Amino acid sequence: MKKDFMSSMREKTSTLPTSLLSTEENIKSQIQVLDQLRDLIPPLAEEEYSQLQQNILKHGVKDPLTVWETTSTVVNFDEENRPVYILIDGHNRYRISQEHKLDYRINLLRFTSLDEAKDYMIDFQLGRRNLSTEQIAYLRGLRYLQQKTVRGGNKVSTTPIVDVSIALGEEYGVSSRTIKRDGDFAAGLNKLNPEQKQEILSGKKKIARSAIEAIAKSNSVESNAIVDDANLSVKTSQKTVGEDRIKKLETAIRELAAGTLSRKSCERILQKTNELLAILQAK
Repeated sequence: MKKDFMSSMREKTSTLPTSLLSTEENIKSQIQVLDQLRDLIPPLAEEEYSQLQQNILKHGVKDPLTVWETTSTVVNFDEENRPVYILIDGHNRYRISQEHKLDYRINLLRFTSLDEAKDYMIDFQLGRRNLSTEQIAYLRGLRYLQQKTVRGGNKVSTTPIVDVSIALGEEYGVSSRTIKRDGDFAAGLNKLNPEQKQEILSGKKKIARSAIEAIAKSNSVESNAIVDDANLSVKTSQKTVGEDRIKKLETAIRELAAGTLSRKSCERILQKTNELLAILQAK
């Protein structure tokens, strides 16, 4: 019996790879977020995220999200080699779109490995202009650790062996020593819990870089203690600076009041008194 056209087509298309049949909407429904890739992206400050959300709600998602079209085997999910779609860029836009059920466009990219995808993401983030010094150091450090781990500290090539820190230093216009310190900074941050790490990278929490670099060489049990000690040190330092400033202002006010009072000296007394009041009110 001759098969009808639709039955014949169903048989043929059922053997085609899923990726060839996936429409854009189908791909969107399968997008996954990997924590290890999402964490490569420096976090937005609360006001920055709020502003982005307002812009998207008003104008829509203008820039497409970047998605990595790969397989479950490549990303170590399983050995089934099924199609997988991993979000590479646009995590904040994706989150806002999901929360408010907004539409967006996507760009598909292909990488041969998870490490290649990470390198792309790090380079892409470093190409942006709104990164803080800490965020830049973290991303450079991640790339150093990534290449150092994969290549054993050197690039595999038919050309003479080049140290990764030297090569990256030349690429970013800094010394190899800076790149190695960036590596310690990144390694130290990665030992902290996600909340602490995000607070430091967003600038919400101020910790000396030397303290973070020390964490890289410590064990996990010591990491939180080092951060707590660093916090205490910062607070103690701020308190000491504040007390010294109060004493200096008090002395200056007394000296001005003991001298000849003129319009200029009275204005200076008033200025220093207001400064002293501001410090005392903030305590």
